[in-house]
Amino acid sequence: MIIPGRVRLSQILHYVGRPLALLFAWDVVVTAVYLSGHYKIEFPALPMSLLGTVVAIYLSFRNATAYARWWEARTLWGMLVNNSRSFAREIKMLLPQDAAYLKRDLVLRHVAYVHSLRLHLRREAPWQELGARLSDDELHHLRRVANVPNAILSRTAEMIAREPSLDSVKLVALERTMTEFSNAQGGMERIKNTPLPRQYANYPVFFTHLFCVLLPLGLVEVLGWYTPLGSTVVGFLFLALLKIGDDMQNPFSNTENDVPLTTLTRSIEIDLLDGLSETHALKPVQIENGVLW
Repeated sequence: MIIPGRVRLSQILHYVGRPLALLFAWDVVVTAVYLSGHYKIEFPALPMSLLGTVVAIYLSFRNATAYARWWEARTLWGMLVNNSRSFAREIKMLLPQDAAYLKRDLVLRHVAYVHSLRLHLRREAPWQELGARLSDDELHHLRRVANVPNAILSRTAEMIAREPSLDSVKLVALERTMTEFSNAQGGMERIKNTPLPRQYANYPVFFTHLFCVLLPLGLVEVLGWYTPLGSTVVGFLFLALLKIGDDMQNPFSNTENDVPLTTLTRSIEIDLLDGLSETHALKPVQIENGVLW
C-alpha cells in the first residue's frame, strides 16, 4: 500500500511513463504533419467531447468498483485483526490456569494461520513460515490439502473441542469467534478468485487508447503547436485513471498498491505474543520507499 505523501514528478512519470511517452510522440507527429501543410486533418470537436465524456464515466464506474473490492478486502482484514485479539483473549480467559501449554499452542497456531492465509491469498508457498510454528506431522498432512489455512483452522477447532474443561457455553463463544475467521477468509477468497468481468478489463483499455489516439486530431486545429502539451496532459489523466483501476481491482496480488498483508499479519503476531507475555524481537513492518507491504 502506497503511503500518502508528497508526489514527485519521477513517480508520476514512472506510473504511466511508457504509454505517456508514446502518446506524446504521436501528438508531435500529428502536429507536425498538420502544420506542415502537406496534409490537412479536420476532426469535429463535438464527437471528441462525447467520446471523452463517455470514457471518463466508464473509467470512473470501473474504478469505483475496483476500489470497492480493495476496501472490502481491507475491511475483512480489519475484522480478522480484531477477532484474532478476541480469540487470544478468550483462550486466556476460558481455559484453566493449568492449561498454559495449550493456551500458548493455540495462540501460536493462530499466528501460523494468519501467515498461511496471507501466503494463500498471494499464491505463495507457506512452508517456510509454517516450518517453525507447526509440527512435522502436521506439515506433512498440510502438504496434501488444497486449502492450508482452512486445514489449520479446522485442526485448531478439533483441539479446542477435545479440551474437557470447556463446557458448552465456552465452546459456543470460541466457535463464534472461529466462525468469524471462516467468514473473513471466505470473503477474501471470493475477492481473490472472482476477477472483474472481462468487459471491465478489456473495454476501458480499448476506448481509453482510442480516445488518446484521436485526441490530437481534435485539438490540433485549435491549439496548433501547443497540441502535444494539451493532448499529453489530457491523455495523462485518462491513462492514470486506467492504471489506477488496474492496480486496485486485485488487492491480493502482492504489488505496491495492494492491501498491506505483511504489515497486518506482523501486527497480529506482535499483539498475540504480547498477550502471552513472551519476549520477542518482532517490530512493526517499516515503510520502504513510500510503500507499506
